Amino acid sequence: MDVEKTIRDLNPLVGQVVPIRTVQETRPAEEFADAFVAEVNVKSASKVIKALDAAFPKDPSLPLSHLRRFAKREILPPPLRAAIESQSVPLAGPAQTIFVLISPPLPDVATLKALLAPFAPDPPPAATNDPPTTNETPDETSQSYPPTPTIRLHHTKIPICPPFNATQAETWTKTLWPVVFNPAAPRSTVAPPPQTLKRAQESIEPRAGYYLSLARKVADEAEQSGLGRGVGAVIVDPAIEEEITTAEYEAGYNTTAEWDQAVLAVAGDARYSRSEAGAPSQAQLHAGVAPNPASKTYNADVEGGPELHALMRAVELIARWRREHDRLDGVSASTATADPSKPELKQPELSALESYFLYRHRPDTSTNTSNPLQSPSSPLKRKHEDPNPESDLTLDPSTDPSQAQLPHPPLPAPPPSTVVLADSSAPVTTPAAPRIRTRSQGGYLCTDLDVYLSHEPCLCCSMGVLLSRFRSVIFPRRGRLESGGLSSEPVVGPVADELDQAAEPGASAVDGQDERGYYGLHWRKELNWRALGFEFVENGDAKVKSEAGMPVFHA
Repeated sequence: MDVEKTIRDLNPLVGQVVPIRTVQETRPAEEFADAFVAEVNVKSASKVIKALDAAFPKDPSLPLSHLRRFAKREILPPPLRAAIESQSVPLAGPAQTIFVLISPPLPDVATLKALLAPFAPDPPPAATNDPPTTNETPDETSQSYPPTPTIRLHHTKIPICPPFNATQAETWTKTLWPVVFNPAAPRSTVAPPPQTLKRAQESIEPRAGYYLSLARKVADEAEQSGLGRGVGAVIVDPAIEEEITTAEYEAGYNTTAEWDQAVLAVAGDARYSRSEAGAPSQAQLHAGVAPNPASKTYNADVEGGPELHALMRAVELIARWRREHDRLDGVSASTATADPSKPELKQPELSALESYFLYRHRPDTSTNTSNPLQSPSSPLKRKHEDPNPESDLTLDPSTDPSQAQLPHPPLPAPPPSTVVLADSSAPVTTPAAPRIRTRSQGGYLCTDLDVYLSHEPCLCCSMGVLLSRFRSVIFPRRGRLESGGLSSEPVVGPVADELDQAAEPGASAVDGQDERGYYGLHWRKELNWRALGFEFVENGDAKVKSEAGMPVFHA
């Protein structure tokens, strides 16, 4: 298999990158709490606020800036206004009062009434044409005192969380209490910050079609080998992408010409490759044929563990590369590898594409100023200016006697890189330089890397994305699976609707589709790591088109 020709012959997917809505966006939390409403003199409004804030400090964990502090009688929700008027004397003229909201934590009722008593509205004037009662003389009637001003507290419910959109704000205003909708308010607990999301989307979009096309090619390779299902994963370093883009732009080249140089590792599914207790693997039992070809005969027991899914294998390749090169960097074997007394499960052999990207290294052209596309490995992230020991990868690890303790077979020495200089048509061989950062360079898990998948990952792999600390995860809309863990809503409608930030929660769901639990694990406020989630909508895919005959399996 001519891998380089295969890569060059790939046609990128054509479409648009769309952010995946979060669970908080599609199913915004509606938490309500009890509150009091009191009628006070409109001329004392500012004094009322000062008295309330001084006597009853606000709870900083309850940001209630979306609630109006005061409301006139005519803008009160009809149910609340009807309840207030049923307990009050009918107005004889224009009201000189206003209603103030006392939000939680609620104070003692008696204390609250005593605090607001000086600001109570003036009582209505007593009628002068009523005849005296039998127990009152005319003199006593003329000397009667007006009723003492009193504070009446009315109960209502208020929303604790700010409204997600204008419609929700209007609903609450008509039923609970006047609410303010501010689309520019910070929403970091609801969705990624807009600036962060936009910046990532702009960096992903130019080459996303190439990476997803490569993921599909890796998936085809895995399926044709009989070792797994047609699922592929591609891990990319956006820092290398950024430097390539800058160098090519300054040199006047096409900024997507070297798209594959930022790929760190690829992996296909291998769930049928494992043989346990000496028994033949499913791939051996079903040579060239997937054991679960259709949903009617689907059997999860022959699918192997999730560690053989494409995403988990790609993460393992990054970790495997680091462990091996940590040893070359002088890290002790106890740190760089697992406990030899607890051998790891044997991993399947690498395919042609997997081996090519894992063992290939970017050429080190720092000594050649004539090449405008020189680019060091994982730029802007190195901890050391001096060359690192793993930069010289001409050492053959198989000659090291300590390799006998490694649970994995050693990585072979990568071949030298061959590049064509800008001022010459003759290829020049240059020493190889690593693209994956080792731990001595600050490399840790898959922090700040992007992963492109041919299908939406299952729940286990979705959590693997978070635990590996990927920056973002991207998969095609056609790769949506019922068993996926990243989506947070049913199949969505046209792209234009999704770009409308004021779209209604769930408004884009396809009519008649069965509702189920959507986890939206890429961004949940209760998790300590969050990844940016994106879907790639191919041209012509206004609505998702499930792959014909695809069973419900876990990718």
